[in-house]
Amino acid sequence: MQSELARLFDEVPDELVVYFERVQGAAIPHLLKSRNAADLTLTFREFHPVIQVLGGVVLDDEDTSDHHLYLTRPPLAGMILHLSHDGDSHVVFPSLDAYLSAAQAARDSGDAIAGFHPPQTPRAADPRALGALITELLDGYDEESTAMIVATVLPSLDLVDADLLSRLAAHEDFYLGEAVANEIARRPSRELAAVARLCAAHRHPQAAAAGTRALEAIAAIR
Repeated sequence: MQSELARLFDEVPDELVVYFERVQGAAIPHLLKSRNAADLTLTFREFHPVIQVLGGVVLDDEDTSDHHLYLTRPPLAGMILHLSHDGDSHVVFPSLDAYLSAAQAARDSGDAIAGFHPPQTPRAADPRALGALITELLDGYDEESTAMIVATVLPSLDLVDADLLSRLAAHEDFYLGEAVANEIARRPSRELAAVARLCAAHRHPQAAAAGTRALEAIAAIR
């Protein structure tokens, strides 16, 4: 097991070794053993930016083109991300233990693991570092940066860095402004009204509509 995982790391995370030891003795459908996980991860590393940037390790395969990934690089190290083929990828579990508990519950119920995702996206333990990653992606902006920011890292960001949020809201790529507005609508705060107004003023109607919804969510705060 250690030798299989060593194909992925110079130093294998201890908790990942413990996880695969537990999986080895558990009859849970779709969870990959260490060799299969290493093989699939190496394949994804050749082309997928989430695997490359966040050091993802593929944990399962339900033949749906969706996978859960264990993230090994800061600022989301140790968390579990749901990699979805429809673009709605985001962190869903704070730890391997939480993921394995959900997998066991899915096995017992006969449902998919995705049915046991918690309703709220776990927040990054180090929001400054996550903000720095988003800034780095913006500075080297391309289409892959948008996908990373919108679907993967923004849902885990606490919404306190007004300068960064304003930069995203005013970006020419309307998906970024729309994503910021959607997060504000999910987590409204009066302190975010100025950012929501920037989204609402976006020249693209899709971002502007999301900004309007964000402003309405803020106005509804009691």
